[in-house]
Formats: sequence, C-alpha cells, structure tokens
Amino acid sequence: MSAVIKKTQKRYKTSLLIEFFIFVFSFVLLSIGGMSDHEVYLSFLFGALSVFIPYCLFVYLMFFTNKKYKNNLKMFYSGELIKFILTIILVVFIFKTFKVDFKVFFVGYLISIVLNNLLPFMVNKYLKI
Repeated sequence: MSAVIKKTQKRYKTSLLIEFFIFVFSFVLLSIGGMSDHEVYLSFLFGALSVFIPYCLFVYLMFFTNKKYKNNLKMFYSGELIKFILTIILVVFIFKTFKVDFKVFFVGYLISIVLNNLLPFMVNKYLKI
C-alpha cells in the first residue's frame, strides 16, 4: 500500500473520530444543559447521524477496502450513490419512526455535512497528518 493511501487513511480516521467526539459532546451538552424536552437533543443527534453513518460507510469503501477496480472514478460514484441512498433511507426511517423537531434535525444534519467537508482539510493543515 502506498504512503499516500496510508496517510489519507490516517487523516480520515482522525477526522471521523474528531467529528464523533464533537457530536457526543454536543449531545451531552444539549441533554444536561437544561433541555427538558428529549425531542430536541434526539432530533439533533438523529440529524447528525443521518449524515455521519453514510459518510463513514463511504470513507470505508473508498479508503479501507481492497480495490481491484481499474476505474477509480466509477468506484467513487458508486460509493456516492450508496451514501446518498443510505442517507435517504435513514432520514425516511427517522421521520417515520420518531417524533422529530425538524429545525433541530436539519441543524444537526447541516453541521454534520459541514464537518464532513472541513475536518479532513483542517486535520491536514493543523495536525499535519
């Protein structure tokens, strides 16, 4: 395995761990910070997880599986399609199963999208991984 792939794997592992701890910290703050309505902090958590789980699967498929494909672009688009479909399935499941505050859900959803895009660059720049 090339050094570039190993470095990329380490960068994404670190950024996913940081994102996970940000969500755990946010969830704990919302749950003990005077929020008596559990719907609010669960909505935030569900919104964040509906993006985070498919993104983790995408990163795993892209960087942590044995790639025997000749066309890496096809693999990338296939991974994006899987991520998109899994996100839709999770959002529909959450909306049908749980009572959700939609504003808080989409705040968690958008924060997760922003972190997914910014953290790998920030890890590269500030942690020099």
